[in-house]
Amino acid sequence: MVTELLDEYEWSVSGHPRYSPDLAPCVYGLFLKMKEHLHGHRFKSEEDMNFAMMEAIRRLDKDSYVSAFDSWLRRMQKCIDKVE
Repeated sequence: MVTELLDEYEWSVSGHPRYSPDLAPCVYGLFLKMKEHLHGHRFKSEEDMNFAMMEAIRRLDKDSYVSAFDSWLRRMQKCIDKVE
């Protein structure tokens, strides 16, 4: 099914490793900033933890998102350049 879709749209498979954490935008920006906010906290319930995570996300400013995704795009471009 996936192969048929790739053929239909004439897409090619990239050569980067599967599940490569260096290509995930959250690992290199947003997650680290959220971790700073949550570090050292103990939560009484999963609901409390989810609330704290959402609050950490709300505290991120626009520059944090821009920086994380710019960094991600640079890493993706390196991967593309390597394949070409």
